[in-house]
Amino acid sequence: MLRPSALLATTLLLLSSIAHAQADDYKCSDIKIGNNHYDISALDKTFSIKGTPYSERPSSLRDDYLLNPCKAIAVEDDKKGENCEPGTWVCQSVKLLDGDSEKILYLRPLAGEAPASGDTPARTVSPTAALAAKPENAKEDPWTLTLKGGLASNKTQSTVIKFVCSDKTEDTLKFESFTEGDAGVTSFTWESSHACAKQQVPNPPTEGMSGFGVFFTILFVFGAIYLVVGAVYNHQVYGAKGLDLLPNLEFWRDFPGLVKDVFFHVWDSVTGRSSNRGYMSV
Repeated sequence: MLRPSALLATTLLLLSSIAHAQADDYKCSDIKIGNNHYDISALDKTFSIKGTPYSERPSSLRDDYLLNPCKAIAVEDDKKGENCEPGTWVCQSVKLLDGDSEKILYLRPLAGEAPASGDTPARTVSPTAALAAKPENAKEDPWTLTLKGGLASNKTQSTVIKFVCSDKTEDTLKFESFTEGDAGVTSFTWESSHACAKQQVPNPPTEGMSGFGVFFTILFVFGAIYLVVGAVYNHQVYGAKGLDLLPNLEFWRDFPGLVKDVFFHVWDSVTGRSSNRGYMSV
């Protein structure tokens, strides 16, 4: 018998395996949330968001972002110094502004995958989709895509993209917030026609048992109970053995004759014939 600690460890291992399988099977063309299906494969490219400058005396800084909701950001060889490490899905670059020039101070991978390095464990993006609260006058429920595996100041980081269905021809991708520290979260809102749920093909109804099937199943169960209980009763009370174990044995011996008489009686009634079948004239 497994101890509680061993059972808990086994359960966590199974859940971890399921989570990794979901991450490996993630396709942005086939995202399922309940009965809803989403296809954001048209957004499978690198998007950039330029932040608003803020004062950091004696200079100004600006946070810019690159992200791809479908896979890791493609990094050009001649721009590796301007991007986060390979495997990053969401990258933050903090830039120092000096007049018309700008300089990258540091880069933060806010979501993505990376192998273990030194004391830093391996990171996985583990995409997870879920429905969000529906605001008033919204066309349909918005939904969120959570991307993990980020690292900021040696603290775990994740990114949450809130997708909102929109009829507009142009998408709107907006930065919402960034928090550092343990389990920090960076949030974006993405209004797009590609965020709308696709029409679902209804699943064919499962064929259940017919009415006759249910009737005969119930009849069989009650018949089995009748035979078993009757046999036990006859054995315990009368010490019966063999065929004598069957309850109401005399009735079952006469039953074929009764069925025959009923059949011929109904037949004669339908055909209008009279019969003395079963009787002997004196």
